[in-house]
Amino acid sequence: MKTPRTLVSVMLPCLVIFVAMPACAVDVSTHVFSNCGFPDTGQKICYNKDGTQIVCPAHAVALAQDGSYMPSAAQPSYTQHKVNGVLVTVDNRTGLMWVTNPTDAGMGGTYTWEDALSGCEGQTYAGYPDWRLPNVRELATIIDYSQPPPTINAVYLPGTATAVPAYYWTSTTYAQDSLSAWVVNFTVAQVYYDDKANGNYVRCVRDGP
Repeated sequence: MKTPRTLVSVMLPCLVIFVAMPACAVDVSTHVFSNCGFPDTGQKICYNKDGTQIVCPAHAVALAQDGSYMPSAAQPSYTQHKVNGVLVTVDNRTGLMWVTNPTDAGMGGTYTWEDALSGCEGQTYAGYPDWRLPNVRELATIIDYSQPPPTINAVYLPGTATAVPAYYWTSTTYAQDSLSAWVVNFTVAQVYYDDKANGNYVRCVRDGP
């Protein structure tokens, strides 16, 4: 059984630079999130210390919570398109295009890190030849903290694993251990790192639309 090694907070700036370092050749790219603002968590409800739902306190006052600042951040927003007979999902905040359901792209199982990299780069899903494995910051942008597990918008991004843990690979190698890479766990909306030899899930992305 896999054990998470660490938990980190991941900031989501609009400029993302990522470098993947597998044994095979992989393109190094920069994706700029044009005017995306700071992505909101999706959480709209506030609670008191007893766990009872309350009206969210006003901005910048005592006890203001995540839900209090909902209008101040870029809300989750997606659009689905049918391209060449299959669905793709565009994140309207970041401009990234995601495989709507990994199973439809033939990648519904688990893969080692290198197989995940090559699997995404070999995709021609919807007729696009430039799919890739997302970096850790890109994948973290589709976490939706308002959702029960899996913590993702299941309408626009269905097919997310419900296993515990539901680790999804990113192209980002863990700096302190080159045999590990960052993963996003959609079971509990957290980011860990895992050994590249382990089998984890995959959702491919491209710089769409």
